[in-house]
Amino acid sequence: MASMEQSPLEDSRGVDISQIRRLLQMSVQERVDYMVEVTNKLLEIRDTARFVETFPRR
Repeated sequence: MASMEQSPLEDSRGVDISQIRRLLQMSVQERVDYMVEVTNKLLEIRDTARFVETFPRR
């Protein structure tokens, strides 16, 4: 099994370190607002995917 080189931008789990640093620089309210925005976008994507999945094919 070949080992993959770890990116300097990610930790050993593949988590984007720069994103963590950005989040930690935000206030609690800014982080909450950001996470609400991200969650709403993911829900929108999920709903769109469900619509496309159920759309009748010809």
